Amino acid sequence: MKKLLLSVIAACFLLTGCAAGNDKESSSSGETSVSVAKVEVKDGLNAPFTADGMEMKLTEVSSSESVDQAKKPKQLITFTVEYKNIGTQDKGMGAIDFRLVTDKKDKTYNVTEEMEAFGGVLAPEKASKGKLYYLIGPGEKPTKLEYAPADKPLKTWNLK
Repeated sequence: MKKLLLSVIAACFLLTGCAAGNDKESSSSGETSVSVAKVEVKDGLNAPFTADGMEMKLTEVSSSESVDQAKKPKQLITFTVEYKNIGTQDKGMGAIDFRLVTDKKDKTYNVTEEMEAFGGVLAPEKASKGKLYYLIGPGEKPTKLEYAPADKPLKTWNLK
């Protein structure tokens, strides 16, 4: 009976020690949390804009914590863009035509190459949508999203 009781107590200590060890591992994994800026469009979502035969609008914006390929903590800012060719000829449109400006001395970001970007040619009266992904530094706050084909801003959405 003594051996059975000692075996049960030893098993309890062993199981308690393993559970405590797991807690320590998960809490000391070295990951740091990133302060994620809440992003909204000041001009409002779904407000259409027309430039060079394309009608476009931002329909969604979100922000979350992410890491880049170097495993560094970043903020992931995502915009959903709907666009339609309202011209009479085929028109090209792509994520590369957009850039994000932050509050860090007007630092500008192009869409991240770590995620799939949209782009292509649309026939007249055809519509499509795509997502813009930006990985920005921790603590930075997005201030503007610009539609700037050929590096000339044709539309600026102010962010808050």
